[in-house]
Amino acid sequence: MLHALLPLAVRAEGAPARQNKATLTVEYGLDSLERRYYRPTFRFDFPFRGGGWFAEVEYLSRMNGDLEGAIDYWVEAGAQKILRNGFKLELRLNHFCRHETLRDTVYVWNLNEVLARALVDDERFSLALGGGIFIGGSEGYRRLMTAGGEWRGILFPELSLFAELKLVNFARLYYEGGFSLALNRSVDIFFKNTRHYQFPNTSYIGLRYRTGDGDGALLDAMKVRIGVSPFDDRFKLEVEGEFKLDFFRSESRRVALGVGFETPILNGDGFFSQFWPARMSYVIGLDYERKIAPRLFAAWVNRYRLALPVDEDRPFTASLFTALALRNQPDFDQLGQDLRYEIAAGYNFKRGLEVDGKFGLEIWRSRSFSVFTEMKSQVDRRMISLDFRLLASAGGRVEFRPYLGWKGEIGLRQGPTLPGKFLFGLGFFKRFE
Repeated sequence: MLHALLPLAVRAEGAPARQNKATLTVEYGLDSLERRYYRPTFRFDFPFRGGGWFAEVEYLSRMNGDLEGAIDYWVEAGAQKILRNGFKLELRLNHFCRHETLRDTVYVWNLNEVLARALVDDERFSLALGGGIFIGGSEGYRRLMTAGGEWRGILFPELSLFAELKLVNFARLYYEGGFSLALNRSVDIFFKNTRHYQFPNTSYIGLRYRTGDGDGALLDAMKVRIGVSPFDDRFKLEVEGEFKLDFFRSESRRVALGVGFETPILNGDGFFSQFWPARMSYVIGLDYERKIAPRLFAAWVNRYRLALPVDEDRPFTASLFTALALRNQPDFDQLGQDLRYEIAAGYNFKRGLEVDGKFGLEIWRSRSFSVFTEMKSQVDRRMISLDFRLLASAGGRVEFRPYLGWKGEIGLRQGPTLPGKFLFGLGFFKRFE
């Protein structure tokens, strides 16, 4: 529930106030039942005529030792109007749903909050008051009142307190509150106690990484894509995101950690009827990279891939891939060269030999707009996976990347061929210098 406070608490010191911004917050730790807790939040802000638009994608995952647990998904969008002296008015739509990994789910809780808020924000203190209604979703939810705030630098500069309250139907109270201790500008230790929608009282402790636009610290890049597959019989949407962190970076070498996710959304009875995921897929990568020529880099790459079925009692699938790779730039998603590539060949401990490839070609470029194509492939003894996309890029500090594409899997000796699907959608990409 602290998602409502993130726009207040995360700021970019010294960043221009009227430029597109991208911010990332990642929490990782344990809860009071000793389950693993993971919560990334991707937020994008776009200024417009004395205010601006914003969008957020967030999920909160709790998993036991068998990878079972609840995942809360939040997709949020809205607009803000800036008045004076840090005072803002905001209108937002928050979509929430809760699903279970590796378990049969009897009922999916889902809500849509339509919320108007007044916000006050300065260097030390933030306050938000609001009210609204619920539309659609689970029964028994009609009216909503909210209050939240954060007090930074209480007692000593590193200590902050935060809290949020939600009053539903003037009868049920939900809350989140706690404190954080800053280790540096980007990393906090946090503790919080919560009561979320239809979830028991739970406490969490862990580390929080957060960054504002222009203050990436270890963050190298982040991206989010939302795509529609109108002709696919099973899935209507897919949502994917990724962030990358750099460690020990120098002119000639670095260690890079990448964490990505992908969630395909089931069709349901109609496009607007429900938005339920079929699975939750993660890719965790760790690269050691060395520069061997002006535009050539060698790397030892490792990828752990995990796919968790959602709302079904089915086993997960996972694999570990290790390989040597060649690439002509550190981050494949960054534009700049006419031709971009990355080729990796190595061993998948579940499927044997594997070869992965990424190729990007610029078709046309102007000063602030470009058109390019990308192809990604993965080949092992069971399957060939292909992903072709035609993309455009516009914007400065945060890039808009609309795209058209096709992706599919071709079975070899031991794998089934899955029908490909046509996609179109919009992505956001931000590279932190």
